[in-house]
Amino acid sequence: MIMNETQVSVWDRQPWPSPEFAPRPPSRSWSLNVLLVDDDVADTCLILNVLKRHPQVSAAHATDAPEFALRQLEFGRLRPDLVLLDIHMPKVDGFTFLSQMREIDSVATVPVVFLTTSCLSSDVLRARGASASSYVIKPEGYFELQSRLNAVVRQAATGRWSR
Repeated sequence: MIMNETQVSVWDRQPWPSPEFAPRPPSRSWSLNVLLVDDDVADTCLILNVLKRHPQVSAAHATDAPEFALRQLEFGRLRPDLVLLDIHMPKVDGFTFLSQMREIDSVATVPVVFLTTSCLSSDVLRARGASASSYVIKPEGYFELQSRLNAVVRQAATGRWSR
């Protein structure tokens, strides 16, 4: 069953986000370094295309190997301001990645947005409990993807995560 964002209204039931993610003061010059962790090559290409064209994104990096990304984060080789994360990946799923990322002090408070095809309410609720900043269902069309990613980047730039 395919659900759109309006059908997934669990975000409205409790305050969002967690208190540890305080809003960042708005700045027109804010430039984000974005890390995308996704095992789907076609999705990765489209997402990077959108991100690299966004004026508030200074760098966008992608990997299909979550375990490699975790090592790079741990050693300080990656310093993202925002992480876009798929849920369903073969070796390390998105929830495991997020849990392990939160244990790395240098990136423990970096906002993480689940960007996934899953519209299961159980995944949405689990993402909320796992301290994700937001949950975005990947659309099928490029322009809708662009619109959703633009909204995520704006939210990351201001630090205000709401639905």
